[in-house]
Amino acid sequence: MRKPITAIILSLIVGMLMLAGCQQEDAAQEEGPVTLKLARFFGDCDDTTKGVTDVSKATTECEVIQILTNKFNAENEGGIVIERLGGAEWGTYYDALNTSFAGGDPPDVAVVHGSNLPDYADRGLLMPLDDLYAEAGIDVSDWTEPAQNAVKYDGVGYGVAFDLHASLDHVNVDIFKEAGLVDANGDPIRPTSPEEFMAQAEKVKETTGAYYFVTDASQFPFSARLLVTLVYQQGSSLISEDGKSANVDTPEARRAVEFMLELFEKGYANPDHNYTAAQEAFLDGNAAIMNNGTWAVDQYNREADFEYRAMDRATIFGSPAVWANSHMWILPKKEDGNYEAGMKFLKFLYDNSFAWTAGTGHLAPRTSVLEGEELKSIPQRNNYAHTADIAMLVPSILNWQAVEDILKEEIEATWLTGKDVGKALEDADRRINEVLQR
Repeated sequence: MRKPITAIILSLIVGMLMLAGCQQEDAAQEEGPVTLKLARFFGDCDDTTKGVTDVSKATTECEVIQILTNKFNAENEGGIVIERLGGAEWGTYYDALNTSFAGGDPPDVAVVHGSNLPDYADRGLLMPLDDLYAEAGIDVSDWTEPAQNAVKYDGVGYGVAFDLHASLDHVNVDIFKEAGLVDANGDPIRPTSPEEFMAQAEKVKETTGAYYFVTDASQFPFSARLLVTLVYQQGSSLISEDGKSANVDTPEARRAVEFMLELFEKGYANPDHNYTAAQEAFLDGNAAIMNNGTWAVDQYNREADFEYRAMDRATIFGSPAVWANSHMWILPKKEDGNYEAGMKFLKFLYDNSFAWTAGTGHLAPRTSVLEGEELKSIPQRNNYAHTADIAMLVPSILNWQAVEDILKEEIEATWLTGKDVGKALEDADRRINEVLQR
């Protein structure tokens, strides 16, 4: 009797295991695809991207990233669906992201600027990725040195670099030609000192009546970014090397602010311009140079009815340097976080670095893309390729956003309300030290 009973028991066990396996399979089928919540800015463009998977059709940052997301959803073999959360403008993005962390329900994947990474990494809110890069097939050694530094905080990698973006000189070549400021090849002559810069500005004003330099001087933090650039070009920085104290009340910063003030006081630039007004002046042909970033290159290349050229920021204080920041992708820590699926999406974005830089104007974070022949065929890219070599990322410190806001407020007060330059720098130094010591 033992053998039949044993056989029956074994059959029952096998049957139960098979039934459990079927139930697990049915449950997996019922669960369906893996859905990851994506938080990003770059704008809304649902009307122009619905169902589109050909990224060559994109004409804006929003369209590039949304079409890439569509393509990943359509083609990945892991049943992963990327679902974008609401909110698209960077001006309100971080408030929404912070709220999601505070509520215990952060997105699965999010984009952040390199300057904001420390604020999240320092609080232990992000998944460290050093052990996941290779597993996902992401070759970190192909990133440029600035990109490798941008994704790290306290020596640990927390992000997948998507680009470097920097300030450029957007140039109306026709105005330079009219003012006689071109070389034998018809290329704009770049000023190499404050004196040459002001001499060119006066020449443009006298011969064409146009502004020499237009910039957002009152809305977004372009003034702070220009200050950062001019101080870097003097071999200095606005924050101490250890990131613990301000270094704003210096001769270098004073020279930079006084240079900017002279532009406004002599009518070479308009201190009342916000972003829209400055851009309109440039696109209407009323300015020789527009101070804006890599993100504007393709727009200006399409819309300008004059000979337009995107160029590296002129070096007027000795050392080539320009303000830069970065976009990167992070994986917030979650109790139910599917980091493997998240890394598959980040690997896809890594693989599509060329599509992002070709469609947005930003600098690729990968050496292989920057040096590849394919990029040279994209309009304007060769004209500012050197920017990748002179880009200086903002300091990797906590609360950089607050620091940048203070710089903007204090230096803009010198031309908007007549505040003394020395007092503005002194106040900026004190206020920033208060922020850094919190």
